[in-house]
Formats: sequence, C-alpha cells, structure tokens
Amino acid sequence: MAVYTKRVQTVLTKEQYERLIALAEEAQKPVSVLIREAVEERYFVKIDQQKRQQALANLLALNAPVADWPQMEEEIERGALDE
Repeated sequence: MAVYTKRVQTVLTKEQYERLIALAEEAQKPVSVLIREAVEERYFVKIDQQKRQQALANLLALNAPVADWPQMEEEIERGALDE
C-alpha cells in the first residue's frame, strides 16, 4: 500500500467543492482518493504510456535479426538447457 507523505493544497469554487463531495459520496470514497485518482489518470497514465511507446520504438530501431517463432523457441529452449 502506498504511503502518502506529501500534502498539496488547492482552492475550489463552492460549486466545484459541492460536485466533488457528491462524487465522493456516490463512489463511497474520500475526496482525497478521488483527487489522487484523477491526477493519476489525467497525468501519470499518459506519461507512462509515452515511456512505453518510446521503449518499443527503441527496441524496433535495433533491427535485430528475428527468425520464425518455432526456430526462436528452439533456440531459447536450447540456450536454457545449456546453462
């Protein structure tokens, strides 16, 4: 379970606060959880996806030799057995 050690403060309009409270009650979650989930979904998921896409692009740029699956599987098994 995550340990929350940093505090962030913001100011909302009365309408925003009331809507947030209503959402929290409907979801049966504290407002703080809703806010953390929103930040995660809005910002961090996108950043993580971009990192994965860049990693894939880097792998594809290697132009590594690749055989058909049966041959590769055999080579993998042979390598594992040799150890």
